[in-house]
Amino acid sequence: MAELARGERMIQIFVYLMTHNNNRYTISEIMNNLDIPEQDLRSVQRDMVSLQEMPENFIQRFQVGRSIFYQANMPKASTILFSNFEEILLQFVFLRRIACIYPAAASLVTDLVEKIKCGLPLKIQDDIDSNSKSLNERILFMGTPPEFDDEIDKKLSTILKAISKSRKILVKYTDNFDNTTEKNRTPLMIIIDHGELYVACVSESHPGKTYVLKLRRIESVQLTKETFVPRATDLNNIRERVRSGGMLFGEQSPNCEDISIYFPKYARNYLAERPYNRTMKIKQSDKYTIHVTMKAEVNNSLVQWVLRNGATAEVEKPDSLKHRIIDSAKAIIDLYREK
Repeated sequence: MAELARGERMIQIFVYLMTHNNNRYTISEIMNNLDIPEQDLRSVQRDMVSLQEMPENFIQRFQVGRSIFYQANMPKASTILFSNFEEILLQFVFLRRIACIYPAAASLVTDLVEKIKCGLPLKIQDDIDSNSKSLNERILFMGTPPEFDDEIDKKLSTILKAISKSRKILVKYTDNFDNTTEKNRTPLMIIIDHGELYVACVSESHPGKTYVLKLRRIESVQLTKETFVPRATDLNNIRERVRSGGMLFGEQSPNCEDISIYFPKYARNYLAERPYNRTMKIKQSDKYTIHVTMKAEVNNSLVQWVLRNGATAEVEKPDSLKHRIIDSAKAIIDLYREK
């Protein structure tokens, strides 16, 4: 995904209007000031309608001649107290607690909460701080907490600006082998996979070849003055590799096959919550079994996904997937076989 998701974009627009409440803006000015791509015009128009429909009329729309303007109704926002204000603030506190999971919106959510909080009476501010401390102790991250650094939103904003403006970026990056390089990259898309963010790029030295950088491994990123023209073939290549499930481990030109796997019935919800790709379908096979089908490239990513389910997954086809799972199982046996 090369642009912000709708919710993140709406938060960005809302915060921008609130922090510039003395000014009025057309949709074109909002998009230009926030570096929102022109192709998102219709989406932004729908966002503005949704913001207008928010309770208490925080965003105003008015017409001057032929031009439509939007402005934050800040006096109303700073004086009104909602009947369910405590519930709303608790939700904001919760968002602030988990904001690090969504780096693109983290600083926006935090800034919005603080601006609302600063406009309230001191007694209510104290109540919010008390609720925050109490609630934070009750929201736990299982395993290890997200480790996005404090600069992650700035890095992501720089990359998104580079993508929207078709400009190259200078990236300092550490790879799987702990090698650190600093060189120009050509970013085309942002990819989200199992909670991780990746930057999809096209190779500088091998035109037509695409690859990904894990966002958390980018140590620094700067926007350069060098521009590029995105090629439709490169963009389609990334989309096909993502659809096939092979962007991280697959071939440049994925060959998708018909995948058929049987699982016990109790695995249905788990699989539905963690689909391998968008083509995956789950159907009841019999009283105790479900049947999973999809179109996907047979690669290391798919093999790992099947093996993660252990002996409960029985591959019906294709044979190429069966053989790779057998080879992986043999390698594990050999690794632990007594010497």
